[in-house]
Amino acid sequence: MKKTLLVLATVCFTAGANLTANAQRYVQEIFPSFTKTPGIIYANNFQVLTGAPVAVDLKMDIYQPAGAPDPLTQRPLVILMHTGSFLPPCINGQPTGSRNDSTIVAACQQFARRGYVAAAMSYRLGWNPAATGAAGQDIRTGTLLQAVYRALLDAKCCVRYFKKDVATAGNTYGIDTTKIILGGFGTGGYVAMAYATVDKQVEIDLPKFLANTTNATYGFVAGQSYVNPALLGDFEGYGGIPQLNNPNNSVGYTSDIHFAFNAGGALGDSSWLEAGDVPMCAFHVVGDPFAPYGNGPVIVPTTGDFVVDVSGSQSIITRANSFGNNSCFASAGFTDAYTTRANAVNGGQEGLFPFFTNPVPQAGPWEWFDSTVTVLTAQAVGLTAAQGTAIYQNAFLTNPNMSKAKALAYIDTVMNYMNPRIAFCLNLSVGVDEIEAVKSSIKVQPNPAGEFTELVINNAKFPLQAVRVFDLLGKQVFAEERLNDARYTLNRNGLAPGMYLVKMEFNGMSVTEKVFFN
Repeated sequence: MKKTLLVLATVCFTAGANLTANAQRYVQEIFPSFTKTPGIIYANNFQVLTGAPVAVDLKMDIYQPAGAPDPLTQRPLVILMHTGSFLPPCINGQPTGSRNDSTIVAACQQFARRGYVAAAMSYRLGWNPAATGAAGQDIRTGTLLQAVYRALLDAKCCVRYFKKDVATAGNTYGIDTTKIILGGFGTGGYVAMAYATVDKQVEIDLPKFLANTTNATYGFVAGQSYVNPALLGDFEGYGGIPQLNNPNNSVGYTSDIHFAFNAGGALGDSSWLEAGDVPMCAFHVVGDPFAPYGNGPVIVPTTGDFVVDVSGSQSIITRANSFGNNSCFASAGFTDAYTTRANAVNGGQEGLFPFFTNPVPQAGPWEWFDSTVTVLTAQAVGLTAAQGTAIYQNAFLTNPNMSKAKALAYIDTVMNYMNPRIAFCLNLSVGVDEIEAVKSSIKVQPNPAGEFTELVINNAKFPLQAVRVFDLLGKQVFAEERLNDARYTLNRNGLAPGMYLVKMEFNGMSVTEKVFFN
């Protein structure tokens, strides 16, 4: 512990010194690198892939800014969800489908270098896309909707995990729980949009979500919703039956988010989206054969069978704008090249970035994948090397000219269009220049000091929230919180003569000064 605190003390000496000058945090990458904490268990719940439900640990990888000291103690959180059609990679007929997908890893790294904390979360998988016969349609539609619902509940558990950590574990990852962004690529986009909009039983009782047959295997009752909260848990994941739902994941904390985005997903029904839902951005290949740009059907990628009609990105953002949900950025007056391009093709719908590709039918151009990894993954799930090779080659049918360079170009577009809007809506205005302005407004007098010294902050925008004092071994020797002052008297309180580090916290950022007591 002392070693860890000594590192903290060393960081505090130089806070802010190595960040890119004049850069705008969140909009630009201002940190040289990132750290990754893999395999954090955020929940445990029942997954149904084959046979009976099995309890599984749900994990995430957490990415944080690194390479330069971070003066902020509370940072916005981005939670990302991967694609994969609710089945494991290769089982789903695709090379992708996990939190280790190249797209998810690259996006999390970029978010971290911009100053966010990013979490790549896994969620429960499992549905029956291959059902045939008279009941096949019912099974495909019902099990897919149940898969979306389980993933939605998992995402809520993930949000609550961070809020519980802040409240009970000292905020391990430095999260600002008033600034949480949820997004996903492909299948993850479906979940993000459902998360942001679904909160009423009537919304899952629409006619197209009602079972046509009774099927005890899947919990269907003719005329009732495929999604039965009495079995699977309510909209927060509480309740349900013990064989299908574990309700004890970070209980008692809210699952509120503050911004959502979708890349290549859709919304189960446009009526889910209502006035007052969180601001949204959406990115979509207009010719996506698996998720419609407007309103249309979802089909099973491996079989081409119909599943359910949904509303794609164009419909989502058009409706969100009609309610004024995106008003926080709709009139911001962005003039960057990404906005200019989007506005030329999005029909005047702020927050929407359509991609027109050649050839037209494409899906997930932000993805890239490796042939060797695909073959090894296929073999790991019981397929042959030849099947793995075929899966890799078939992926080019909807992602022609697939390459890392192509994928990163699309990811860069997503980042450069979306992040200014997130920053604008969530008031993420603390950049390097502003931090330096706060530092320059601080006076510590007298210094060296006798029995006390005054901390004076001449910046009304950032009142002093907390004071912490560390000795040179990194041990905290004093702390006072819940302040809201422009001036604070720091008493010596019997501290031995010598130098101390005084850490001052201001609305999610901190500045550290050296103080000498005679």
